[in-house]
Amino acid sequence: MSDAADDAQDFETNRRAAALADAAVSEPGPGPIFIDGVAHCAECEAVIPEARLKALPGVGLCVACAEERESER
Repeated sequence: MSDAADDAQDFETNRRAAALADAAVSEPGPGPIFIDGVAHCAECEAVIPEARLKALPGVGLCVACAEERESER
């Protein structure tokens, strides 16, 4: 039998998965620019952190540029 904590954790896990799926779809365009083997943002050329690349494979924008693009919509 599940309790409130289990239900909350399941809810959070499902919401996170949905948000990651939405983000992967909502960031069209080229992948990152590679400079000396390091992924950089396609717009501002800032380094894209490894954690972001693992969470969203092929992502081409840093968080700041992705948020700016999202706010323009």
